[in-house]
Amino acid sequence: MPVENLIEFPTRDARAAINPVVRALLDGMEARSIRYCHWKSNMRLADALSGDDDIDVLVDRRDACAFHALLAETGFKLAVSRARIGHPGVFHAFALDPDSARLIHLHAYSQVVTGDSLVKAYRLPIEHELLDDTRLIHGVRVPQAEAELVLFAVRNALKHTSLTEIAMVSRHYAGVVAELDWLRGQCDIDRAAKLCASWFPAIDGRLFHALLAAIATERTVTRRVRLGFRVARALKGLRRVGRAAAFVDRARRIAALGFSRITGRRDLALATGGAVIALVGPKAVGKTTLGTALQTRLGEHLDVRRIHAGKPPATPATWLLHLAIPLARRLFPRERPGEYEKPERRENSPSLLYVLRMAMLAHDRRHLLRKAMRAATAGTIVICDRYPSLTVGSMDSVQFSKAQQARAASALKRGLMRLEEKFCLDLPPPGLVVRLQAPLGTSLMRDRERGKEGGPDADAVERRRALESNGDYGSAPVAAIDTDRPIEDTVRDTVCTVWNSL
Repeated sequence: MPVENLIEFPTRDARAAINPVVRALLDGMEARSIRYCHWKSNMRLADALSGDDDIDVLVDRRDACAFHALLAETGFKLAVSRARIGHPGVFHAFALDPDSARLIHLHAYSQVVTGDSLVKAYRLPIEHELLDDTRLIHGVRVPQAEAELVLFAVRNALKHTSLTEIAMVSRHYAGVVAELDWLRGQCDIDRAAKLCASWFPAIDGRLFHALLAAIATERTVTRRVRLGFRVARALKGLRRVGRAAAFVDRARRIAALGFSRITGRRDLALATGGAVIALVGPKAVGKTTLGTALQTRLGEHLDVRRIHAGKPPATPATWLLHLAIPLARRLFPRERPGEYEKPERRENSPSLLYVLRMAMLAHDRRHLLRKAMRAATAGTIVICDRYPSLTVGSMDSVQFSKAQQARAASALKRGLMRLEEKFCLDLPPPGLVVRLQAPLGTSLMRDRERGKEGGPDADAVERRRALESNGDYGSAPVAAIDTDRPIEDTVRDTVCTVWNSL
C-alpha cells in the first residue's frame, strides 16, 4: 500500500512531545528524502522521541552518505564498542540535548541483523520491504503493524535458543506480553501470518499462530524454547554466524559485559576518541559537584572515568613512603602542605620533609595523568578534579622557583626540588581546561554549607584562592564557567561546553 495513503497527521500535542534534537533529525531525513523507519519497539516510540529511550532507525544503505552528513549537522557523534561487541551494519551515535544536558542515543541499522541480544546471528533480508511500506505514528515512519508483529514474533523466538537469552528475556517478560497485545490490537493477524510466510516460507501459518500463542503466556517457557528452535531451523539459511562461532562469540561478549559490570565502565566510546577534561578553580567553586554531573550525564552511555590530580594514589615507587605520612603528620603538624599555603611559610626556606612530600606528590601525579592520557586516547572521557599549570607556586604545580632551588641548603634538597620540577613539567596537556569562577562570598558560603570533615575553613578558602585562580595552561584550550548561578544552569553550560570539545 502506498505510503501516501497511510499518513496519520500528528496532533499538535504529539509533535510537542518530541525532543527538538530528535525532531531536527527526523525533519532532516524527510527534507532530504532519506528512506528510513523506526523499525522496532514502537509501543515505546514516545519515549524514544522524547530522548528517554534509544532511537532504533533502519536507513536505506543507498542513503548512508546523506544520513551521516545529516547526523553531523544535527550534532550527533559516532560511537564505537571498546570491546568490539558491535554488529555489522549497525552503529551508535549520540547528541546532547542542550536543554536537559543529557545524551540522546541513536541506534542506526543499514541491515536487519537480529536473533539473541548478544550475537544477533541472523540477517533478515527484508530491509526494502520494511522501508517500502510504512505508516506514521507521531509523525515518524514505522513499519506496517503486520510487519512489526512478524519481526517481533521472530525476534522473540530466536531469543529462546540460548540459556543466557532466556534468562534475560524472562526478567522483564511482562513487557513482552504487553507489546504483543499492543501489536495485536493494531493489525490483522491473518494478514500478518501471510506476510510471514511470504518473507520466510519455512514458517507457515500454523507455526506463526502457535508462536504468538506461546509468547502471550508468561508461563509457557518450555513451549517457547521448543518453538524457538523450530524457527531457528526454519531460518538456518539466514544465519550470518555458525553455531560454533556463535557460541564462542557469545562467551566473549558475556565476558566483556561482565568486566564492564564489575568495573562500572561503559563499553561505548566516541569514535573520535576521548579527552582529559580538567576542572580547575578556587576552593568551593563547584569542582566536585560539576565533576559528578559530568560523570552522570555523559557516563549514562559512554565510558567516563573520574580522577583527582590533587590526591593521586600511591605508586609502587612511593608506596612505602606513603605509609609513613600519618605518623609524620602527628610528629610534624607544621610541615603539612596546608601550612605552606600561608604567605609567611612560602617565603621561608622549606624543610626537607616538605620538599620530599612535594616530590612524591609530583611523581604520583605524573603517573596518574599519564594513565589518564592513555585512557583518553583509547576513548575514555576522563574528568580530572584540578590540574597542574605552568605557573610556579600555583596549586598542584611546580612549588619551588629557580631562586629557591639555588638557595637550598643541601644538595639533597636541591636535587629533590629539581626532581619535583621535572615531574611537574613532564605532563601531557589536558584536552580542555574548564576554569570555574565564583565570587569569594559565594565560595565562603558553599564551604560553610557542604559539611566537609573538619568543618568550614574560611582562611583556607581565602589563602588558596590566588594559588588556584591564575594558572597558565599553555596551549590547552580554556573555557570559563561562572558557577555563581542556579546549579542546573551551571551544569547545563558545563556539560555543553565539554560535549562540544569532544
